[in-house]
Amino acid sequence: MRHALLRALGAIVLAALAGCAHYQARPIDPAATAAQWQARRLDDPALAARLAPAVAWPPARYGRGELLLAALVLNPDLAEARAHLAEADAAVRTAKAWPNPSVNLALERYAQDQAGSSPWLWGVSTNWLIDTAVRRRLRADLADAGVRGARIDYAEKVWEVRRTLRTAMADLLLGERQHALAEDAVVKAAALQAAQERRRALGEAMPADVLQVALVLAQARDASATAAQRVADARARLARAVGVPVHALDGVVLAWDGLESPPALSATQLDQLATQARLSRPDLERALVDYAARETELRQQVRMQYPQISIGPGYTYDHGVRKLQFNLGATLPLFDQNQGPIAEAEARREAAGRHVEAVQAGIDSEIEGATAKLAAARQALDAATHGRGAAERLQQQTAAGYAHGEDDRLAVLNAQLATATAAQAQLAAADQAQQALGALEDAVRTPLEGNEAELLRAAGHAGDTP
Repeated sequence: MRHALLRALGAIVLAALAGCAHYQARPIDPAATAAQWQARRLDDPALAARLAPAVAWPPARYGRGELLLAALVLNPDLAEARAHLAEADAAVRTAKAWPNPSVNLALERYAQDQAGSSPWLWGVSTNWLIDTAVRRRLRADLADAGVRGARIDYAEKVWEVRRTLRTAMADLLLGERQHALAEDAVVKAAALQAAQERRRALGEAMPADVLQVALVLAQARDASATAAQRVADARARLARAVGVPVHALDGVVLAWDGLESPPALSATQLDQLATQARLSRPDLERALVDYAARETELRQQVRMQYPQISIGPGYTYDHGVRKLQFNLGATLPLFDQNQGPIAEAEARREAAGRHVEAVQAGIDSEIEGATAKLAAARQALDAATHGRGAAERLQQQTAAGYAHGEDDRLAVLNAQLATATAAQAQLAAADQAQQALGALEDAVRTPLEGNEAELLRAAGHAGDTP
């Protein structure tokens, strides 16, 4: 009997060990990962395979939607967020698992045998925790809340990448145009300075006039250098947002239709977007999920007021006498009825509720501020557009006057420089309008222009979005 019981116990242990997972080492080689990063390209066939057949890849021109599709596959921050989501999924499996029993083996031998009795005492005892359905459901609910929170965090990370990508691309394209306008202004200011120098040499201009033109030239050169720095910085940020090294953007044609003329939004459309954001923006959903998790934690602590039962069947061979035993145990919260943890859980739930209200207030403030900023920026852009039109008409009139001998070369140069300055002012106003539009998109968490939404739906979020 004893040997049969030992063989059965050994068979159970071996069967349990056979089903265990095995550790597999996966060391990271920094040199290899660095080389893989440097080898990334937007026209990589592997990337095309991930996006096909819904999207033709690589495209002839890369807009924000195409770059966002690439970022969903290549961006390392999104890959890390997906890994955290897998962690949350694994926690659900853990929460739903039955608690494992414990087993104890006791062995004893008398130094002097008694006549007619065995010198050995040995026994096997077990302990099985009675895991009620309510406790398991609460653990599972808490783990499910963690999964929902991780999914929302992933969605927010996608939006963060999209925001960074949009800002960097706008800075890059606008910076290139600013640099071109600044270089044009440098040429015109240099020509004007040379003309003023000749007039001063002839006694027809004052030194102050030459100095004024020199200041304009210095400002134009400074604007050109600033724009060049903006382009370099934006290029690096854009590459990082997409998930490729900077040199991978060489030869890539970027496109943004309507960059200098952001779309106008009706009051009805703005109201609809604002209402939707106030009720369902991802950070609000995250706050609500956290509140639900705190609710579940409070229920768990309340359940801890009640005894937790465990049973312990066992077998003992007591010097030739076989005994079956049955133990019953319970955790008794007699002293404080778990009041401390309950109070902590209630306080965390209260804080989570206040956080929901704070998030809603922040959303409303962001929407109102972004809406007002966009309205003011559009007015400034309209004024700058009219100013540029007026400067161009004046340049045309001056050129015609010069052709008929009514104006001199200096007047033509001044008119050209004024037009270049007006063009720079219009581009700066367009830059401010795009920033305001981006702030409004961020407030409502919705793209307000472009084809990003259509491309994402077509590609199924690049097959990688949960």
